[in-house]
Amino acid sequence: MSTGDNASITQITLAPGAPKPAAAVPAPPDVFWLHSGKSPVFQGRTGEQKRLKGILDGPPGAVVVITGCGGLGKTSLAAQTASEYRGKSNPVWEISAGDPTQIEYGLSRLACRIDPGLGDQPIEVAAEWARSWLQTHDDWLLVLDNASSPRDVRALLSQLPRGRFIVTSQQATGWHHIGPVMPLDVLDPGAALDLLVTIVGRSVLNSEDLSTAALLCEELGYLPLAIELAAANIAQTRTTPRHYLENLSVAPLDILLDHSASEGSDYTVARVLQANLDKISGHPLAEELLRVMAWFAPDGIPCSLLFRMESPQAVHTAVGLLAKYSVIRWAEGAGEPTLYVHRLVQKLVIAWNQVSPDGTFESSFTATNLLRKALRDEDPQEGLKTRWRRRLMPHINSLAAKIESNDETLAAAALYEIASYFLLGQGQLDQASHYAGRAHQVMTRIGAGPSGSPDIQNLIGQIQAAAGNVSGATEHFKRALDEATPRFNEDSQSVLTYRVNYARAILAKGDHAAAISMLEAAVSDCVNIYGGDDPMTLSARANLGHAYEVSGDRATAISLYTQVLFDRLRTLGLDHEATAASLAVLGGAHLANGDPAGAVPYLEQALGVRVRILGGDHLDTVTSRNNLAVSLCEINEPQRAILLLEQVIDDAPGIFAPDSSELTSTQERLANLYISTGQPDRAISMYSQLLETRIHTIGVDHPTTLATRNMLGFAYRASGDLSRAIVCYEQALIGRTRVLGPEHQDTFNSRNNLAYAYRLVGDLAQAIPLYEETLDFAASKLGPNDPAVINMRDDIRSLQAQM
Repeated sequence: MSTGDNASITQITLAPGAPKPAAAVPAPPDVFWLHSGKSPVFQGRTGEQKRLKGILDGPPGAVVVITGCGGLGKTSLAAQTASEYRGKSNPVWEISAGDPTQIEYGLSRLACRIDPGLGDQPIEVAAEWARSWLQTHDDWLLVLDNASSPRDVRALLSQLPRGRFIVTSQQATGWHHIGPVMPLDVLDPGAALDLLVTIVGRSVLNSEDLSTAALLCEELGYLPLAIELAAANIAQTRTTPRHYLENLSVAPLDILLDHSASEGSDYTVARVLQANLDKISGHPLAEELLRVMAWFAPDGIPCSLLFRMESPQAVHTAVGLLAKYSVIRWAEGAGEPTLYVHRLVQKLVIAWNQVSPDGTFESSFTATNLLRKALRDEDPQEGLKTRWRRRLMPHINSLAAKIESNDETLAAAALYEIASYFLLGQGQLDQASHYAGRAHQVMTRIGAGPSGSPDIQNLIGQIQAAAGNVSGATEHFKRALDEATPRFNEDSQSVLTYRVNYARAILAKGDHAAAISMLEAAVSDCVNIYGGDDPMTLSARANLGHAYEVSGDRATAISLYTQVLFDRLRTLGLDHEATAASLAVLGGAHLANGDPAGAVPYLEQALGVRVRILGGDHLDTVTSRNNLAVSLCEINEPQRAILLLEQVIDDAPGIFAPDSSELTSTQERLANLYISTGQPDRAISMYSQLLETRIHTIGVDHPTTLATRNMLGFAYRASGDLSRAIVCYEQALIGRTRVLGPEHQDTFNSRNNLAYAYRLVGDLAQAIPLYEETLDFAASKLGPNDPAVINMRDDIRSLQAQM
């Protein structure tokens, strides 16, 4: 019976012979069907399987939903886990759940397997019989594969509380009324490589193949389907991982559409991922956002970066749609929401864009402008500007790697230039040079002339100067000045900037008088044109102070620095980068002038300002911490210095390479402070780390490495561990004797240290010969009647008397 205004009546004609009552029919032995079955090459889902079984082993009615984009292996994981219930649950049965019709068909097949007599009944009758059977029996497991939406399976699940379900779906959200959701991620690198090697065959891969295979897995984004098909293709064609990787780079769409090693033309990476992308078709903003995000790095995309395209609400709505259908994923963790797009989705989007007129250019142009504006913008939260820009760099790197040179515009050149200046300020000179070169290439190609632009030449000069290449810096500063002078008025700010930088290069070359003369002229011109308080004037005067300091006239330098600081405080305020720079420079000048007490207040203020406006992990902030720590040591405040240096090391991973001289010198200074303040255990840890770094970077026999080993011995001695101290001292002595010679002062020190350590453990037979060698060395340098030599001789006699 049907009721209601829109009711419909479906007439079903039963086949001869009514079906048996479902409740009265027991399950035949081993009712089992899974489309993909249990795979012998299944890899890397141990944790996921454990969680699945933890839910399924609970009370009847358990449901778990596996979600994620196509190709992650949701069905394989479900089948692999369900296979383990064969014999414990009956039936174990998979049903395609893409729409209600598929579900009905799957239920009807199950009914026919339990009671073959239902094979003559209509699908609707058999499906309803299966529901009745599942309602009246226990201990069964259904896999509802590739469910399009919660709506399609919710009614079925609510009717069948006595069994267990695994649901797989590309839809990531909306399952909260169904059961616990398990978002599936890509394989970890080790499991991905194991999968590829298992399919190809380890015996056919040499060490180079294995190394390239790991790179191939990374390029495929550790997506199980992509790795499986790549491995099958490599095995089938008897090619190499390197060859496949090269083809993927040259023709990604051809590779991702290739089905020669798959189950059919629809079982390719491109086709499987397209099923996700089809869900957002007809949503213009979602499609546009995805096209733009294809140029960024796959993960860590700040959602706020996209707000420059549309309102935050519109962007959140569109992003939510992309996430709903697993095209993208919200990243886990606190802080600002970030987004993840699989790298193969990005490859496909860019490749398909190339087919449409201007599609690639428009999306790359938009991505370029988003990054350019975001990199230039001041972050509204104080102290986070550096961190924000650092977060953008992976996306700039990604864009620069993906974009074709013909699609690079003036906006790209501007982006590269801003990125280069930022990297220069962070001390990352190689990367800064790379982007300055990219900007130069774009400018030259577009028509700015063979020199690109004066500003680019000036930038390259600054990078060369920071790298210590004085000649190269001078050349580029001169070129910038020569290029700019005909284009601008001689009194333009650009020309004056280039004049100041060129003068600094002349100063670095050692011509102090010429540099001072040039800078005095620049200061005079700045005063006449812009006035005494203009930032350009103050910058030129600060550079003049630097020239006097380098030339040895520290009094004049300090006077100029003090005036510049006063003027910047008055015109710019305390919380300004230029004011912080003045404070730091003036503090450094006092320290160099032998006045650490006078330096400390300036360096403390500089540090406070830089923490507030640049962030704790900016290179300038780290430099301020280091300089303040040095000054505090000079005025005998080691505990405060230790706290500062510990903070430098905590912030170092985002700024310095592990083997950089800046980091290792800080580690050495901190270890020395640990020793001097009675903390030998902490010194041992720091020296050990430092020794490992120096062995790796400069070699075991480098004098600096040997000095570090000697200091590690000193730390062990201070801790009371004399056996380890002796080992370190012996190794340092052997190395110094071999590298520096037996009569070098460092060798003498090592010999004396080792002798003293033997003396402390009471091994005078080892100590006395070493002391005698030390005595001979001292007598040859100081003479036999020197008081120190006489004392050493008496000390040896006393030790000999104790034996």
